[in-house]
Amino acid sequence: MAGIRIRNHLPFLRAMTALLGMLILVGWCLIALGRNDPSVKLLPRDGWRWAPAASFSETVSPAEGWLPYSEMHAGAGQDGAYWLSVPLPADFASRDPRLFVYHAVALSVYDGDRLLYTYDPNASHDRLNLFYHWNLAPLPAKLPSEIRLLLDNRGHSRPELSLRLVGKGELFSYLIRRDAYSFVLSGLFLFSAVISVGLFTIRKDKLHLYFTLLALCGCYASMVRNALLQLFWDQPWLSFMELTIFPLGVYGFINIMIEVFDAEHTFILRRIRWAILGFTAVTLFSALFLSAGWFNWLLSYPLLAMFLVTAAFILNSIRSAYRTRQGPESVWMLAGFFIVTSFALIHVLRTYLPSFYSWLRQNISFLSELPFDTLSVALFLFLVCLIRVIVYRFGQMNLQLKAFNESLESSVEKRTAELRERETQLQEAGTRLAMTARGTAEAIASSMVLEERHRMTGTIHDTIGHALTATIVQLEAAKRLLSRDGRLALEKLEASQGLVRRGMEEIRGSVRLLSDDSTSYDLVANVEALIAETEQSTGATIERNIHPLPASLSTLKKRVLYQALQEGLTNGLRHGGSSRFRFSLHADGEAVRFRLVSDGRTYTPSAFGFGLKAMSERVEGLGGKITVTPGAPGCVLALVLPVNEPSDATESAERQAKETVR
Repeated sequence: MAGIRIRNHLPFLRAMTALLGMLILVGWCLIALGRNDPSVKLLPRDGWRWAPAASFSETVSPAEGWLPYSEMHAGAGQDGAYWLSVPLPADFASRDPRLFVYHAVALSVYDGDRLLYTYDPNASHDRLNLFYHWNLAPLPAKLPSEIRLLLDNRGHSRPELSLRLVGKGELFSYLIRRDAYSFVLSGLFLFSAVISVGLFTIRKDKLHLYFTLLALCGCYASMVRNALLQLFWDQPWLSFMELTIFPLGVYGFINIMIEVFDAEHTFILRRIRWAILGFTAVTLFSALFLSAGWFNWLLSYPLLAMFLVTAAFILNSIRSAYRTRQGPESVWMLAGFFIVTSFALIHVLRTYLPSFYSWLRQNISFLSELPFDTLSVALFLFLVCLIRVIVYRFGQMNLQLKAFNESLESSVEKRTAELRERETQLQEAGTRLAMTARGTAEAIASSMVLEERHRMTGTIHDTIGHALTATIVQLEAAKRLLSRDGRLALEKLEASQGLVRRGMEEIRGSVRLLSDDSTSYDLVANVEALIAETEQSTGATIERNIHPLPASLSTLKKRVLYQALQEGLTNGLRHGGSSRFRFSLHADGEAVRFRLVSDGRTYTPSAFGFGLKAMSERVEGLGGKITVTPGAPGCVLALVLPVNEPSDATESAERQAKETVR
């Protein structure tokens, strides 16, 4: 049973192994690069002494009352100034020595009673992130036996003070070797954000939007989480605002989980994400306007509680999704969550609870060797997991498109076979009717039925054949372009959708004409409906002048007039590029006169196409005449039909033809 359980979790174990391997490799490289080199000497705290100071404005250190630095109890100096006496080694040789001071707020450096360097953030209204801000105090070329520092923490929860001796020329190479990786990470985060923005513009998937947010948070944090940046841009606010980025990153992290997993697994996360966004706004307001003491309290306690509660809910959501379906999404999200959450907890303790983290480091040797900014590395590995999920989703979409394409090809083949069979049946019926003509009226009716069905069949066949064939071409192009150019692939899919819709509209028009009730066919109403639909769908303008028609006008002639208008509008829009039409229909004595004038390209007389040829034959069969002449510009379609009362035989033939067509 245990072996079966392990095999069930093998994908997750493989993902965790890969992520941990990469994290250990990167961590080992950072530890190796961050080790002290001979050009930088860390000053041990064994010989340090301290004494209280009345204020930061003192200029003379006390002559007595000095105590060992190890006896300085926790919290001493948090609300006031104090002096620190630091012995200097005699064996440090540099032509331009400097004192590299880490984790100090306000300080002054003295050689005896001579002031060497001073910095007060209140004088320049600076806010400091003590983990990244540093001071570089010049020292005499001949080092004194000791120096004295006047320090004031100004209410900050200060991590342990760190002092190093370094030559000014060696400082740059030391920081490059130790912190250059952070700029590489920020570049990778920025590249990931740009790619994600591109995907979002194509697919409008919120997952890519929150991916961008998290990548930008990682980019900013990686860029300012180093001491090297201060060499190029000494702006303390840059690193200070990094303290407000963490809650915003948590907000993006939660939304990514919501987008990846189903709603049933993220119900609680959907509720608490707004609380996280509110906490982010409060943190930003506190960083800008509240005192350092209040801001430190907010980061030390509410933020830690927020992080732990959020991590518990996220873990529960991922665990629920993983137990339901152990697919690539839940496997990689769970593995990435463990990596980023573990190092986020270390980051929170080290940044917001420095005293507690110092105690942990004294008892866990591993933490002493750990590079400071491992959270950025862990966050980048989480983004790698998210990229794996996005790639998996693209693969699933490609499979769906492939299945849809195969189904569409099968449907086209089936419909084409049905149309061919129907055409064969119509041809056989036409042959039989021609051989067994039973009178003039029946022959005319049968011929009209066959012609109507043949025309309708050809129209539907051409419409659906063209639309589906063009759709297949577009889908094949989209399938090939999907992995190379997502935007162009989406355009091909949208073009396919437009082709199918246009084909469906043309088929509906043909079916509508067949299904009209021939016993109560209202020509004027149908013409008005056709004109309104054409104006709405194409934007063309159609001026009409329609007079009442004789009640004796047969239904077949009404249909011929309607189809003539339909054919004329279609040809004018499709072939002539027309946008304005003038249509008139009226009865003149013994004839009905039809006239349609279009603008656009001037008509060049030529042989009639399939539609006009069929229309001409039908008009002539009813004793009428059709003409197509050039306009100025455009085209003029004119039609004349007689309005004589039909004979009983002809009326009977018409009725039979109508019933057969229906």
